[in-house]
Amino acid sequence: MSSPSLWQQQYPGRRFGQLTGELRRDVCVVGAGVTGGACAWRLMEQGVSVAIVEARAPAAAASGRNGGFAVTGTAMEYPQMVERLGAATAGRLQHASEAALDEMIAMAAELGVADAIRRTGSLWLGEGDEREHVAECVRAVVEAGVRCRLAPELIPAPMRGRDLVAALFDDDAELMPAAWVRALVAGCADRGAAVFERSPVTAIVADGDSWTVSTAAGTVHSQAVVVACDGLIPRLVPEMVGVIYPVRGQVAATAPLANVPLEMPTHSQHGFMYYRPTRDGRVVVGGGRLQHLEDEYTDEERTTPAVQAQLDAFLRDWLALGAAPITHRWAGIMGFSADLLPVAGEVPGRPVLHVAGGYSGVGNVHGHLCGRLVADLIATGDHPDAAEMAPARFCGRVEQQLEKRSSRELARTSAVTA
Repeated sequence: MSSPSLWQQQYPGRRFGQLTGELRRDVCVVGAGVTGGACAWRLMEQGVSVAIVEARAPAAAASGRNGGFAVTGTAMEYPQMVERLGAATAGRLQHASEAALDEMIAMAAELGVADAIRRTGSLWLGEGDEREHVAECVRAVVEAGVRCRLAPELIPAPMRGRDLVAALFDDDAELMPAAWVRALVAGCADRGAAVFERSPVTAIVADGDSWTVSTAAGTVHSQAVVVACDGLIPRLVPEMVGVIYPVRGQVAATAPLANVPLEMPTHSQHGFMYYRPTRDGRVVVGGGRLQHLEDEYTDEERTTPAVQAQLDAFLRDWLALGAAPITHRWAGIMGFSADLLPVAGEVPGRPVLHVAGGYSGVGNVHGHLCGRLVADLIATGDHPDAAEMAPARFCGRVEQQLEKRSSRELARTSAVTA
């Protein structure tokens, strides 16, 4: 298991007891990450009683181990969304993510952690043959009403002269993931949710018209269940094998530095490198898996020397930070979906057993959106984005996994041109 992230050490959060004995609630949410917290909060807003059961602690997994980007849109780039879903639906999903981020910012202030989410904008850097692709995406999202522009003046100084193009997405944000999620889960507890940690779920079994969620020491009986474990969902819901699959993300953080050459969360190299400044003068960098692609299709939460060396080289060669001291190295497990759109809704053939995950690397905002989507489906039976997110769209089969196909092709191309 990986060492704690910078974010987890900076915000240890409230502790909760272990599930023991038997408990009855309207809904049992499995996973105390951003999705589970958002789902529980929304359910309670609608008068539904909730238990949250977590294997480790709130924000112990991906929700506290990511790079701290809060970006809008989906992992599928906007022109692809338009081509697949049509302009109207693509625009609706884009603006739904923007509304979710607005809501997160307002909730963070309500929970007393306003500093945990700060709207800074984000920067996308394209190099070589990616330059025109970035420009095309900018044109498409601007046409859809997104605040975005080409911004060559924002290219970090050490990276100038590398034939880069830069796109600024004004409304994106930086995030202190553990602070946000742990405050959200604590807020759920304060509003009546029964929250349990150190309680890994061993089975989810239909019990007539209800469900029994079992752990080693206790059970929750509920009318509905939400499995909100992103890349680990297939462990508990085998129907999701292939629909959602785990991908390891590795991250490193420097010590506070005298000069940080970044202004905002930034990503480049087709999204395989992402990096950002922190308010205490560090640089957090993640990614580096393209050169070790197959090794990172795993749910083993640990760092590896090979990928960490890629992160060190990026700090040295691209950000000109030399041998900047590294204080934290960690890994987290993301869930990617076969078609790069989130998977949220009822599992086909298993009434009122819901999943929410497969955010494909952009889960900080989509986890919030999809947690609330599933809550609305349970409480009201409806949500405007339900059809596009529904697990049923796969019809019980996965024809191809888009990210694996494109990443493997990019890895082959990169190896040839290296």
